[in-house]
Amino acid sequence: MKFLIDRLAFRDALQKVEMAIGRKPTRPVLGGVLIEAKNDQVVLMATDLDISVRYTCHLVQVDSPGWTVLPGRELVEVIKDTESETITLCQENKNQCEIQAGEDHCTLVCLESGAGEASPEAFPTVPVLSGKPSASIDKDTFILMVGSTRFATSKVQDSKFATEGVLLEFEEGQARMVSTDGRRLACIRRKAEGTGEETLRAVLLPKVLDQVQRYGQGEEGSTIEIFLLGNLVGFRVGNLESFGRVLDREFPAYQKVIPDKGKHIVGAHRESFSRKLRLASHLTQESAASVRLELKSHSLEITAETEGRGRAEAQFEVDYSGEGIEASFNPGFILEGLKAAHQDKIEMQLDEASRPARFILGEDYDYVVMPLSNLK
Repeated sequence: MKFLIDRLAFRDALQKVEMAIGRKPTRPVLGGVLIEAKNDQVVLMATDLDISVRYTCHLVQVDSPGWTVLPGRELVEVIKDTESETITLCQENKNQCEIQAGEDHCTLVCLESGAGEASPEAFPTVPVLSGKPSASIDKDTFILMVGSTRFATSKVQDSKFATEGVLLEFEEGQARMVSTDGRRLACIRRKAEGTGEETLRAVLLPKVLDQVQRYGQGEEGSTIEIFLLGNLVGFRVGNLESFGRVLDREFPAYQKVIPDKGKHIVGAHRESFSRKLRLASHLTQESAASVRLELKSHSLEITAETEGRGRAEAQFEVDYSGEGIEASFNPGFILEGLKAAHQDKIEMQLDEASRPARFILGEDYDYVVMPLSNLK
């Protein structure tokens, strides 16, 4: 195998597959990048078995076709620190690959290699996307949906529900993305294409969504194609194809969590709400953060107190003219929701102090936060 490629194009391609390189691989080959060169293009692939990424580089001068698996982290760092305009990769034997970048020269050990029609045996098979996608969605819209839900996933694995994942649903021209950790829930709905009448759903690992969100934005094209492949989901945008394992546990019945319109409806400026919450949160305990929200006519007062540290009271004007109500919440949960809001004016809906608060953070974008039981 031998090919000549633009250095910046090769560096950028490696960055797009880097997230799928195993950091502590159970097998050496899972810490590698599979490079295939043929027909004036180079295809890079990486997988850690949870996610897989394929990226295609075009306009490459391929002098000798073939494939090899090189140590991923070392390859990424070597290419990142070269300065030449082009890079030549040449593998003259199956054990070593030579990298020539101007006056710089490196040799990497091949984890696996081959030529002609042979295919890797140790490197896991990365699916090939073909045929009609299960659904298509505007790229910017999809990336917005990921940013609106990803933060509310659980950091730990639940043995019963897949709360560490993000639910993706398609039904009758609509896409829904939902996340929850059992104490708050984010749900956003947007238009999608090619979904049909049948409901399609999959619980996805956040990591594959992170990869598409981070690197799909810069790809050509305005649409992301989504393929539901049984125990895998595939995304295609431009030259990037990303795959993620589908979680096989049930997702909580989120429809039952989102409350109907509460009797206390508050209109508030997002930045004012965030600033006052941050002020009060400085006087909370990290292990059990709690603030009290006291709603009065045209004002919302936020109070926090920690023994041995002090007390904070912050008040600001809101659009509300109903009865007074008090409830306690984790300030970090509300702040994360406000940060993800799509608009400057948000709406908070409360029914009772013991019931969840519903935040309307944008068009068809709901965020639900459970109250705390330590209201004083």
